[in-house]
Amino acid sequence: MPNVKSAEKRMRQNVRRRSNNRRRRSEMRTEIKRFRQLLSDKKVDDARDVLKGVYSVIDRTAQHGVIHSNTAARYKSRLAKHLNESAS
Repeated sequence: MPNVKSAEKRMRQNVRRRSNNRRRRSEMRTEIKRFRQLLSDKKVDDARDVLKGVYSVIDRTAQHGVIHSNTAARYKSRLAKHLNESAS
């Protein structure tokens, strides 16, 4: 346990930030899984509609600093690649 008042505050902040980061990362992963499930079910048109929302969630996660912007770009690139492979 922290002995200094500022350390107590930092601990509270870290707990709050960890909770928020886990929530955002979980939301992102859930949306990605939903998109991949649509692709595996051969529902390419539905997946194409969902992809815009997935991009939005990924960008929001990167904007909040949960993931790096390059990581977000890599996720988006790979999802688009999977969609194009399934469409052809």
